[in-house]
Amino acid sequence: MMRRLLAALACLLPALAGAAEPGWVVPFRAYVNAPAYLNEMGRSIARLETRLAPQCVQVLKGMRRQELRIITEPSFEPGLPIPTGGQWREQVRIDRCGEPALHNVLVTAGEGASPFMTVLLPGSSKADGRLQVKATPAVFAIAGARLEGDCRSSARHIVDTQFRRWLGSTGDAPLADRLWREIWTVRICGRDVRVQVDFAPDGQGGYTHAVDIAP
Repeated sequence: MMRRLLAALACLLPALAGAAEPGWVVPFRAYVNAPAYLNEMGRSIARLETRLAPQCVQVLKGMRRQELRIITEPSFEPGLPIPTGGQWREQVRIDRCGEPALHNVLVTAGEGASPFMTVLLPGSSKADGRLQVKATPAVFAIAGARLEGDCRSSARHIVDTQFRRWLGSTGDAPLADRLWREIWTVRICGRDVRVQVDFAPDGQGGYTHAVDIAP
């Protein structure tokens, strides 16, 4: 399984070349296509899949890179193949039991260690990792309340996030001023509960969130 996934992923790095390539582009392209990097990303996604859809882990296939977005420009020391700084976000699509699933991996590089991979929530959420962590307890709480009396299990997982739309007329506003709506799907006691999550600027450089059962 892993070999098929990595073979499909290895050749699909989006083109980073431009009229004048920054010096980090060539070593970065080599690094993110290296077998060790791809293998670690595949393992990270597979570990999450064992929680989200354990019945499908043995048939995962068709892994394809959808986007590689630079957050902080990577940096390299001369002669070293591993970046010593930078942050980027990978988005890859897999086939999970015949249905597409989108995964997001945040990669953070620093001096003295290999870059660290954090698997974010699956799906098309616009929220960054910190905002996802902040919103998750409220999403779990309202999903659990929806099934109160029907489910006593504490095990619950967010199996999908869907960006729906920018709210009001903020779609053309600077990113820090935008409001938007998403639908997060929580799996609990074998049932899926859809939760509406609205994000809005908090006036202090961050965001607030409000949750409700999706209509």
